[in-house]
Amino acid sequence: MTTARVFLTIVVLFATPLAAQETAKSAKKETSSAQSVASLERSIYDALTRNDVPAFNKALGGDFVYVSPEGADTWQLAKSAEMLKDCKTGKWTFAKMQEKRVSDDLVVLTYTASGEQTCAGKKSPSPINALSVWRKVGGQWVAIAHSETPASAPAK
Repeated sequence: MTTARVFLTIVVLFATPLAAQETAKSAKKETSSAQSVASLERSIYDALTRNDVPAFNKALGGDFVYVSPEGADTWQLAKSAEMLKDCKTGKWTFAKMQEKRVSDDLVVLTYTASGEQTCAGKKSPSPINALSVWRKVGGQWVAIAHSETPASAPAK
């Protein structure tokens, strides 16, 4: 075997595990970033359950577009206390939570949530299908859009 072939064999033997490690690290990094977005989303519901507006605002990180049956509007964190004052929120559960990484700093989160909430005497629909869009700004995930649609009953 020539010196070049021996060298090439050594490089291949050492490079293959290193490449696999880098791929695994990259996948782990992506998963942990997406999981942090899902954790933030859950913490929003937890804050609502505790009626903790400062924690609600902190988890969201900034004003965002909110789409409801009434239409699209900008949810301003400065007005959260006023907007949530007549709301009572119970425990929520989540299913089918999926993250779609659009880029390193943009994640779309979809899920179905079931729970209890009443605002101004009106019961909120449950279950709902939800979509949240999160962007990493200055190293922190910030909600930029959220939408909820009542989930239809499963076909019988």
